[in-house]
Amino acid sequence: MKTLATGLILALALASTAQAATVSAFSENFEGTLAAWTDRNPGNPESAIFADPLRAGNHVLGFNQRGSAGSIYTTDFVTTSGQFTVSFEYLGLTLPGTVPGDSGGFFGISQAFPGNHYWVAGSQDGFGQPINLIDDGAWHTYNLTFNSPIGQTVHLMFEDFVGSGGVVGDVFFDNVRFNDSLVAPAPFASVPEPSGLALFALAGLLGSVGATRRRKTRANQD
Repeated sequence: MKTLATGLILALALASTAQAATVSAFSENFEGTLAAWTDRNPGNPESAIFADPLRAGNHVLGFNQRGSAGSIYTTDFVTTSGQFTVSFEYLGLTLPGTVPGDSGGFFGISQAFPGNHYWVAGSQDGFGQPINLIDDGAWHTYNLTFNSPIGQTVHLMFEDFVGSGGVVGDVFFDNVRFNDSLVAPAPFASVPEPSGLALFALAGLLGSVGATRRRKTRANQD
């Protein structure tokens, strides 16, 4: 029965993917609904819009539960003829039960809901993703340029990884942007990343790095 249910969910996900539009630009500030997104578990959503824990009046993407292989995806495909250019803000909190520096937020790309995927950036949980996200209780802005090893037409995806040292409610994302030419996120009080130059230096290597974060260590979970 479990196999049948899993197969049905995957079939529905693939059908939804087949009907998705393809866009060359995407922007989301989470000040409305999640209409532009597909939750991996629509019957018991893993993702939701929450009040920003640090910025009064702002709303952000958060998670009702921790997941694996992606919790929420852009319903539409995003596509580029060259490198992907993605910008977003990330907040990793240390709550009771959270391992400091390992809240568990991750960003990647996927071919379905879920499907063949590639993790680009994530919390420092020891899985070896190419770019680490900082979990220090402050918002940080990331401007990433990278090559895709799974094709040039994909869904953007986010999650609070179940295998991290985090707990529910310690991971948030905001101001997601995708475009062939990077559109800077809406201005907020965020400090430029000290590792910013390193991120761009790594960008050219991402295509050859492959999905090292989970392809080997999370095969049974993803």
